[in-house]
Amino acid sequence: MTDRCSPLPARFDALVKVIFTDVDDTLTWEGRLPAATFSAMERLRDAGIRVIPVTGASAGWCDCMVRTWPVDTVIGENGSFWMQHDGTGHVIRHFREMENDRERNVRYLRTLGVGLQRRFPDIGLAQDQPFRLTDVAFDIAQQAQVDRSVAEEATQWLIGQGVSARLSSIHINAWIGSYDKADTAKVWLSRNLPHLDLTECAFIGDSPNDEAMFEHFPVSVGVSNIRRFLSGMQYQPRYISRSNGGYGFVELAESVL
Repeated sequence: MTDRCSPLPARFDALVKVIFTDVDDTLTWEGRLPAATFSAMERLRDAGIRVIPVTGASAGWCDCMVRTWPVDTVIGENGSFWMQHDGTGHVIRHFREMENDRERNVRYLRTLGVGLQRRFPDIGLAQDQPFRLTDVAFDIAQQAQVDRSVAEEATQWLIGQGVSARLSSIHINAWIGSYDKADTAKVWLSRNLPHLDLTECAFIGDSPNDEAMFEHFPVSVGVSNIRRFLSGMQYQPRYISRSNGGYGFVELAESVL
């Protein structure tokens, strides 16, 4: 599939009021959050533009983000929940599935994870697995280095077992539930900003794990490091930044501001 992305414009014609963003290799780069990226998030917040991470990261990471970053909401574990400040200093969790269903699903996913590791011995659990509430994540490029073809085969094996699975730049995430990043982002919008149109939102991401967001959000951006995945992606971002990771996010912030 060819690269259909246009360069990120210097400014957008429509007013962007909310930026949904992936985290790993979109806000971060080479495992770190650049100071310029954090500063860009603060500048956006001060301008009244909400930045909402939409990530496959664990509940543990999401709790840290929503409490310490200049954001008031984080959508985590590929849309399983969002964590949001309630205006009194407390963080409230909103799950997409009922507690009994979540517990049953996690038990099955753990069993499935054992089967995957037997079939693909080079693939182990992500180090943040103990801090996950609803999914299972396998490390393919964080602590480990798994050949991309093996990671793709493992992802397809999981899908063949009847669960949702997505391949990101560092993990394979597997979950059970009728949701994904885009579905939960739209549910969050309907409950919190019901009069906001999708054209007033932007999304920025870096990998096939973000395809649902690229499909549903008309103002979509890929950071430059997404280029290595574009040939295998059905839904591509509309625009692409010049810079990688968090430095590409800074470019988007400049265009919006």
